Amino acid sequence: MSGEASPTLAQEQQPKQPSLAQRLLALTLTFGKFGGITFGGGYAIVALLEDELVRKKGWLTQDELFNIITIGESTPGPIAVNTATFVGYRLAGVLGGIVATVALVFPAWLVIVVISGFYLQFRENTWVAAALAGIRVAAIVLIARAFIRMGQGVPRNVANAIACAAAFVSVAWFDLNALWFVVGGLLFGVAWYGVRPRLAARGEAKQ
Repeated sequence: MSGEASPTLAQEQQPKQPSLAQRLLALTLTFGKFGGITFGGGYAIVALLEDELVRKKGWLTQDELFNIITIGESTPGPIAVNTATFVGYRLAGVLGGIVATVALVFPAWLVIVVISGFYLQFRENTWVAAALAGIRVAAIVLIARAFIRMGQGVPRNVANAIACAAAFVSVAWFDLNALWFVVGGLLFGVAWYGVRPRLAARGEAKQ
């Protein structure tokens, strides 16, 4: 009896889970920051999401985050907004999805409203054009970083390499709708990672 911890003591030793209000506040601050500092479009946010949500906060595993990003890319709408919605829902339910989405979108919306009032006056300005050109270069770097980070989570095998090469060739040389790549990836995943192992297992069972 003396060696057993009482239920009350065991409960006290367990770390307290953050309340709903704390989770919503954390989502607001995190995705509000993303919305205010992310340049370069939806893919540029991927590296930031992994660094903040996986490495620093530990809210998600790398596989969970990449699965959420995959779902966000496979559904209509910007990948950054979709990902924010899914992460918010994962951490705090429907309300969390709404809060994360609004927090991500609001800073960009506010900046666009402010800039749009001055853009027509300054769009021909040499300095403004030079600044925008520099931002485009930085955006390419952020997207390339996201590509490298996401690539680290993909299994390295011949089948994935062939699928990746086929998708790249299709994008580079053929003007195909992005929906076909999503459907193609879905069919490839079902066939290679779903049907193939089952057929192999049945073959081994018969032997």
